Amino acid sequence: MSRNAVSVAREVVAEAQDSQITFLAAAVAYYAFVSLIPLLLLTLAAASYLGVESIGEQIVQLVGTLLTAEGSDAVRNALRGASGRGTATVVSLVVLAWSGLKLFRGLDVAFAHVYGVVGARPLTHQLRDGVLVLGAIAAGVVAAVVAGFVAGFVATGPFVGVVAFGLLAVTLCLVFFPIFYIFPDADITPREAVPGTLLAAAGWTALSGIFEAYAPLAGKYQAYGILGAALLLVTILYVGGTIIMVGAVLNAVLAGRTDETDVHDEVDEPDSAPDIAEMEREVRALRAELDAKTVSKNDLESDLRTYVRKRLRRNHARGWGPYLVLLYGTLMTLGAFYFLSGGWAILAMVVVWLSTLGLYALMLLFGVGLNAAGVPGRIADWVNDRR
Repeated sequence: MSRNAVSVAREVVAEAQDSQITFLAAAVAYYAFVSLIPLLLLTLAAASYLGVESIGEQIVQLVGTLLTAEGSDAVRNALRGASGRGTATVVSLVVLAWSGLKLFRGLDVAFAHVYGVVGARPLTHQLRDGVLVLGAIAAGVVAAVVAGFVAGFVATGPFVGVVAFGLLAVTLCLVFFPIFYIFPDADITPREAVPGTLLAAAGWTALSGIFEAYAPLAGKYQAYGILGAALLLVTILYVGGTIIMVGAVLNAVLAGRTDETDVHDEVDEPDSAPDIAEMEREVRALRAELDAKTVSKNDLESDLRTYVRKRLRRNHARGWGPYLVLLYGTLMTLGAFYFLSGGWAILAMVVVWLSTLGLYALMLLFGVGLNAAGVPGRIADWVNDRR
């Protein structure tokens, strides 16, 4: 399914954010900065040893743009002397080997992260990729130098600048193509590496023009010295590293490899059988927990019997007894007033009052007796509750 430029750009931006390419570009820029000066010094020492002094002087001038006047003179004097050349060569070899290894390994890890490759790659594999890329870059630089000498004799007049930038773009294409083709640990075709190569070459060509335009202006402000030059160089390398990572993301998006996951040295182990003993222990623990939360039938029956006995002893001769006595006195009083009159009515009221009072007194005595009889039972219940 064909995609337009807008959808591709959106996918590239989204994938770049997910892959955190700015963080990866910062690591690449650091190791590139550490590798740059040793590489220039080593190239100068090799040119001086081979007798190609013109190239050596050009490199000294290039180094001088990044250093103060005193630092440039110190480097020039150290490299022109025999002892200084040997020392610089040894130190440059050591630093260049370390920083170059870190640079290529950082690029390898960054490309693997962009392409979704999972798993640690062997160190020998990373070294092999680094050597292949370094050889391809060297071949590209040699081809560009040869083409530059040829173009210097052919191009004259106002076309020199155009030829120089065109030659730089071609050189960068030759340098970046092996990076985009070898470092992704995936089966990609040379055609899939072309879009990122062209993007990186165009971006670095533009950066070169910006650097050449800004360098003369930066030279007027000597207060910053080497720190300002180093900061400018690191910034350019960081932007250049970001452009390379965007090119890698562009290749991955166009090839549809952003969701691909390649696993190295990873073996899927079958799930082990469940531990039967552990399951039995968990079932027993669950059963004990449920039993602890369940009411025992015997305890429930015992509590109910105790409650009923308490209520019976408490309410016996107390519940309806007083109301029955009051009802008896009321009915007898109304009957005396209805059927009797005069002294007989008064006498009947006295008899009713005395009989009602006596009956109530008997009921109270009977209730007190029952309560006294229930004291041992209540004591026994209290003792059982405290156990």
